[in-house]
Amino acid sequence: MGQRKKLRDIVGAMKDRGSLVKASLSRKPAASATRATVLRATTHKSAAAPSEHRVAAVLSLGLGSGLTASACIRCLAGRLGRTRNAFVALKCLFALHSIMIHRSSRDENLCLYSLCFEGKGFLNLPKFNDDFDEEAMEYSSWVRWYAALLEQSLIASRALGYVLSSSSSSSSSSSSCSQLTREYKRENLRAAASSDLMRELEVLVTSLEQVSDAPGSLHLQRNDLVYGVVRSVCQDYRMIRREVFSRVEELGGDERLGSSSPGHLTRLLTALERVEDCREKLALLFVNKANADGLWDLIARTKTKIRGLMRDGGRSSTAAIPGGGGGAWLPWRDRFSAYAFTAVW
Repeated sequence: MGQRKKLRDIVGAMKDRGSLVKASLSRKPAASATRATVLRATTHKSAAAPSEHRVAAVLSLGLGSGLTASACIRCLAGRLGRTRNAFVALKCLFALHSIMIHRSSRDENLCLYSLCFEGKGFLNLPKFNDDFDEEAMEYSSWVRWYAALLEQSLIASRALGYVLSSSSSSSSSSSSCSQLTREYKRENLRAAASSDLMRELEVLVTSLEQVSDAPGSLHLQRNDLVYGVVRSVCQDYRMIRREVFSRVEELGGDERLGSSSPGHLTRLLTALERVEDCREKLALLFVNKANADGLWDLIARTKTKIRGLMRDGGRSSTAAIPGGGGGAWLPWRDRFSAYAFTAVW
């Protein structure tokens, strides 16, 4: 088996060299340079993470002008679609993710984002499988997970109206600009309709579920490439937690809960339970990193409040009846009774 792997590495190196020669023969210097940069960062070398300067070279293209970044992303996506090698696929996904993390959220019209917005499955890797050996098949499961995670991240970005994996969103600095951004988002949440916040929360919960659905071969994190992937995903995980926290905090406020319908309360409770179902897997994946924000306590308190409202039939929650004799108030469970409609009309 060891000889087989060595032979595979040799063949892979020959493929990489042949691809570089082919790229150098292109009549388009810019396209040739882009392809060569991508090839050097996504070699067939087994289980070896791309060197920092190779990743930096790809990032310099991905963070460049719209045309340069678009060409880089298309080149990565093309190589990803053609390869059947798990290591090449992981490196391509890692490069794409790095660009997503560092691109500004104002670049939503970049081809990567618009491509994603056409629908789920744009990377088209749910059946990816490198069947060279058992280890390659284990790495293939990480490819499928990583691709699905990036797809869901961009779908969530579309739902939120800004790119979830962006440096502007993930920045934790205390600068005045970051503070203004946080205040702006907070005001938007307060002004948003509960139905919109619920829709956004459900998309974010799906993202958390995708993160938690990591392959069972966690021992592969000893490999530099998989470790780098998990470390990058942890950045997204922190970001998603912040977005979930802010929406649970807003939706779980007394005023919003008090005016919620039974269906909305049930829907919110279901979303919170889905988040809690991810807790153990997330703790295993990230070894309890990024878990000190109080999210689990907030969810527990909110669930208690919702169950209290559902149990007492909303007696602590009242609704004003316009024109009801000086502002008559009805219990939550009686809002849609025959009397309520008579009072309104």
